[in-house]
Amino acid sequence: MKIEFLSSSTGWGGLERNVLRYAHWMQERGHRITINCVEGSRLDVNSKRAGLAIRHIRRQPRYGAYLSALAMRKHLQRSRADVLWIRDPRDLPMCSLAIRGIDCSLLFHQGMQILTPKQAPWHRMRFGAIARWVAPLEQLKAQAIEKTPLSAADISVIPLALEDHWFTDPPTENPRERWNLPAKAKIVGLFGRLDSLKGQKTLLRAIALLEDEAWHAFIVGENTPNDTWDERSELNRYTEELGVADRVHWRDASDDLQSAYDACDAYAMCSASETIGMVTIEAMARRIPVLGTDAGGTPELLGHGAFGRLFEPGDFQALAKELRDIDGCPVASDAHRMQFSKAMVMDKWDRLLAALRPSAL
Repeated sequence: MKIEFLSSSTGWGGLERNVLRYAHWMQERGHRITINCVEGSRLDVNSKRAGLAIRHIRRQPRYGAYLSALAMRKHLQRSRADVLWIRDPRDLPMCSLAIRGIDCSLLFHQGMQILTPKQAPWHRMRFGAIARWVAPLEQLKAQAIEKTPLSAADISVIPLALEDHWFTDPPTENPRERWNLPAKAKIVGLFGRLDSLKGQKTLLRAIALLEDEAWHAFIVGENTPNDTWDERSELNRYTEELGVADRVHWRDASDDLQSAYDACDAYAMCSASETIGMVTIEAMARRIPVLGTDAGGTPELLGHGAFGRLFEPGDFQALAKELRDIDGCPVASDAHRMQFSKAMVMDKWDRLLAALRPSAL
């Protein structure tokens, strides 16, 4: 099957990382893959490193991208693409125009919450062009049914996934030495973009309440790309203000975090509202107790408290309490963890693609 992935984003968050991840996995499954991306973007750079075929597109406007749609349609026809796979709502207007009248199925792989209704006539036109909407959570499927013209019959639920080694590799040998962390401290991790919405300040305030408990924060991440605001400096200032600078360990962003989770006694998902946090799945895969905000997709990932603890966004006192009681925090069962494994998830994708384009197999 010929699958064209497309993302006009210039960022490098979960949305873009999963475009690359699934393109690579689909190629492993024998499909012919091309990634359409902006030249010089992080997706472009990392796709080249992965050895994937790339076609450059412009960062077109969200609306009125008629010339881009025409160019994309011509490319899809020339390449005889079976599926155009997108994740970013920003790309939907252009791609819904590009596939009209040609034999190519538009697949939307949801990566964000839908916060406002999408029921206007132009929304109906765009969503009507989608052959299959894939939501990673039941909650997001329900949201799509409520906020868009899509029906339950238009939507499949397939979890996001990790490479199988996340679930099968034994604990890393001496992970604290690898990350230069104190051997005897209690370590709580928080990994990802440094941003006020990611809740790093909530974690810092929580450990400030736990001075006698020897909890240290292990924060891995970088400022938001292309943003002039220096969140790292603001957070460093905040640690001094709280008197916890000696118990906070900063590390630069890394694509190899498996050993970082192994160095932790707990993981804190502090985001105000994370659609579906890959870090939550990664922590569960490594059997780390997860303390997550009761917002977005985190409650469903944690089985509504069956596989972790939930606290209200910004409630540092509740987070501190859960850290004190970490020994009583449940961890994900093997059955719950393995639903996010690559092997199980890719079998579901194989069945979906076979049903969507049976003539292409």
